[in-house]
Amino acid sequence: MNIEEIIKQNKNGTVLFLGRVTNFTPEELSNFLESQGMNYADKYVGQEVALVVLSTMMTPLEEETSYALYDAKVPELRLAQFEEYYTTHIKPNTLMMSLKLSNDQERLKRLLKNGAFSDEVYLKLFKMYDWGNDGVYDNDENRDTTITFVERFYRPDGFRDPAMVYSPITLSNIARDAKTADILDAMLTMPNHEIKQSRKEDLRPKNLREIVALNPNISHESIRYLLSFNDDRIKSFLACNSAIRVDAQELIFQQANDVTKLMLTQNNALDDKLFRELLKSDNEIVESLLTFQTLTAKRLEYILESNLSDVLLAFMGENLLIEEIVDSLIGLNKLLDYKLASNPEVNSELLAKLYEMYGEEFMLPLSANPNTSTELLTHFYKSGDREVIQNLAANPNTNAEILKELCALNEHELNRALALNSSVELVYLEQFALDSELIMLMTKNKTYLKSVNSAHVGLRSDDRY
Repeated sequence: MNIEEIIKQNKNGTVLFLGRVTNFTPEELSNFLESQGMNYADKYVGQEVALVVLSTMMTPLEEETSYALYDAKVPELRLAQFEEYYTTHIKPNTLMMSLKLSNDQERLKRLLKNGAFSDEVYLKLFKMYDWGNDGVYDNDENRDTTITFVERFYRPDGFRDPAMVYSPITLSNIARDAKTADILDAMLTMPNHEIKQSRKEDLRPKNLREIVALNPNISHESIRYLLSFNDDRIKSFLACNSAIRVDAQELIFQQANDVTKLMLTQNNALDDKLFRELLKSDNEIVESLLTFQTLTAKRLEYILESNLSDVLLAFMGENLLIEEIVDSLIGLNKLLDYKLASNPEVNSELLAKLYEMYGEEFMLPLSANPNTSTELLTHFYKSGDREVIQNLAANPNTNAEILKELCALNEHELNRALALNSSVELVYLEQFALDSELIMLMTKNKTYLKSVNSAHVGLRSDDRY
């Protein structure tokens, strides 16, 4: 029988609470039960009882009472079940209005401990909490409130260590991993918790606001709130966040120092207009812009209009987001072509064209490119050049017979390159696994990893070694 049926069949009956109840006061329970046509009691004096609600914290006398009532076939519920039932009858809007008018922080703290509230209602309540002038862990009240937040929103992908609930670093994990803007909005109402104590001015986030600024799920309202602090570090973290709209990008750019401009160059949602403006910046910023931004036909026009030096233009050769314009880049200048020769985004036809244009002069970068044809790599092998052969040892497109020859040499430097190569036969990789240095390199080798993983498939849990 559920609680609704018990109440329906026992109008004016008594609900007896045994044990400690922390989330509601006796007055709140009494008022609620009265609205349901029931009476509240927290002491058993022999009266008739319609329902017993059991807390996990009971005195020996209360436990004895619970046994007696159980033997008398009185229905019972766990406190968590009753709290869930109570919570379903709370009207969130009425509750919020009541709390705003009364500013009853004691009641609010109790409500925050109620796990039956939805995340939406909880976050609205959380935003109303008054932290005072102390930090999130600086007093018992703030610490308890912080723990309710962490218990609800700390959702690691793997094993959840219960001790992490009490770790200050867990807040940074939530801020980093939160998938919805409402969690981040709520976190910005907390004191600005310092995550990393350091005097060193580096680009790693040091507090809660800076971590929230990096999260791509941040809301536009929170972005505007963070910008209101006029803090250069916060602006820098926002600058590389793909969630910021064009108007926010422009505002950041107008107030940006060189570090913030550098961070803007790594924003994959950078506006074309700002891309063009950043081309007028110092060399370090332009280098980053040409290396990390997606290069389109329109942006290439802006680049060529800027009359950049050949040295700066060469940074486009390191860019992995050049698919749309790669054909147009070939032949712009020799330094750029040299970089493109080792760029894995350049296809085999264009690499062959580069070889036709520059011949053996480009043999070193071409020998490192996995898209270079096997025939051309075989031709390079005949050169006997030590650096070229080192590149061939690591290149998955190198002829299998050449790889066997290189493995047979058993030279440590060559073995380091071969250990990374997924085209090397498994028999050689298994030999490399006997070397503690090489086996660490092979954690990136797909062929070796596939072999290791398949070896474990089908093993019984009672296998012995």
